[in-house]
Amino acid sequence: MKEHNPDNPILHEAVNGTPVATPNKAPKKRDLDTMINGFQGDSSSTSRSYPIPKPSLERDFQMSVQLNPKISVGPGIWGQRNWISYISGHWNGRWGKGTVVPGGQDSQLVAPDLSTHLDANFLLQTHDHPPAFISVKTDGWRVGPRETLEKLEDPALADEVDPKSYSFRLYVHMETGDARYLHLNTGMWIGSGIRRGTEGTIFVFFSFAVGDVD
Repeated sequence: MKEHNPDNPILHEAVNGTPVATPNKAPKKRDLDTMINGFQGDSSSTSRSYPIPKPSLERDFQMSVQLNPKISVGPGIWGQRNWISYISGHWNGRWGKGTVVPGGQDSQLVAPDLSTHLDANFLLQTHDHPPAFISVKTDGWRVGPRETLEKLEDPALADEVDPKSYSFRLYVHMETGDARYLHLNTGMWIGSGIRRGTEGTIFVFFSFAVGDVD
């Protein structure tokens, strides 16, 4: 004899063979004002006594990198894996400028809808004398309509794609032991990238430093 378990939809379906309808619940609204001022019904004084400052974004540096042809590692359990190495590049920003040392790489994971997770490593060399070397790691996603992402993979069509038609967002981390740039070790950045292909495949991103509110 089948039993009725309406309070547990998963158990109900496993036992009775038919899903039970569950009412749709409106999602809780947790907007920025709520996060800053405290949740409704929060009787603690902590969230009200210590308002959270809003972080600011300031354009900090940009980088352009020329890529070698993509190497397909093949399909894996998480998706298509690609390997792309870097030929060279340039960067400049508020705290310096220089070149991208050849030999960096991007390990890409492409989902069936062509959304792509990018996990990249760069080595920056500054124009100082002697130069400093800065390790940069980025990870993030390039997502958008399938037809748009298909064009981005074609160097002959990539330049025609409006950067606003897709999202290319990255977390950026930097590390160095050079005393002139130690402040980079504790900084925070987010990046916005574009892909171009006129003179070889070019990857460009603008990085924004995350700072405190004024």
